[in-house]
Amino acid sequence: MISSKISTVIAIVFLCGIASAQNLPVPPAPKYNPMRAVHDVSVGKFYMKRDDIHGAIARFKDAIEYKPNYAEPCLLLGQAYEKKGDPARAIDYYQQYLKILPSTPESKKVRERVAKLQEKIKREKLASR
Repeated sequence: MISSKISTVIAIVFLCGIASAQNLPVPPAPKYNPMRAVHDVSVGKFYMKRDDIHGAIARFKDAIEYKPNYAEPCLLLGQAYEKKGDPARAIDYYQQYLKILPSTPESKKVRERVAKLQEKIKREKLASR
């Protein structure tokens, strides 16, 4: 008799646990992984040397996903999109780099690059009219 009551209590607790677990949203696993980000940048640079721009872009984006305020992949994404012929996206990533590292020796060069790309976009718009 006691064992049947214990079995019933265990079954109720078990079923309540399953029911409550099904109602709770599962939080996404944290993606912060700086070592993985560094590795992705390294692999992306390898792809850039091999002229695999699409592969490099994917790896640089992965690096940002694993370490959101990582400036190097932002700079490299700007370069990759520039090489790909997409100046608007290149500017977006260069500006993201400048938000992270606004006052470094490289920042001045990046600002100059952004200005040249913006001028190029303006010229292309005027030429297409």
